[in-house]
Amino acid sequence: MKAFEKKLGRIFQLQYEKGDDFYSSLNAFVKEKKIMAGTVFLMGALTQTEMISGYKSMNGYDVDRRSFKDWRELFALGFISWPEDPPAALLPHEKEEWVNPSPYVHIHMALGGGPGNNEDVLCGHLNGGTIKGGMTLEIYEHLHI
Repeated sequence: MKAFEKKLGRIFQLQYEKGDDFYSSLNAFVKEKKIMAGTVFLMGALTQTEMISGYKSMNGYDVDRRSFKDWRELFALGFISWPEDPPAALLPHEKEEWVNPSPYVHIHMALGGGPGNNEDVLCGHLNGGTIKGGMTLEIYEHLHI
């Protein structure tokens, strides 16, 4: 195991508005504030959700991408990095548009099953979505010491 001590930097609380595109708003904010590393916590709801719910097989990056058009609640956490190369989880058009380095906010979530399926929960990687309203996201910036 490796351990790294870091210092807590700025703390941001973002309040999304109905209809906001999740990642375009978040990535623009991370770039504007020059947040090079951090932890992200969020809870709220999306009206449209794109996710990776796991691997279909162990043959390379053979993932199960899912798209939902109904509103779903979620709780999630993740981290901010600035990789040189586009991460594997990006869609092909996102990889083509990648300018290195760029911020990458890697988020894993528990996603509700949608109206009428409240007992169902999916877990996986958040790839995108549209805000239903009332989503709060907090960023805890990590500084290297």
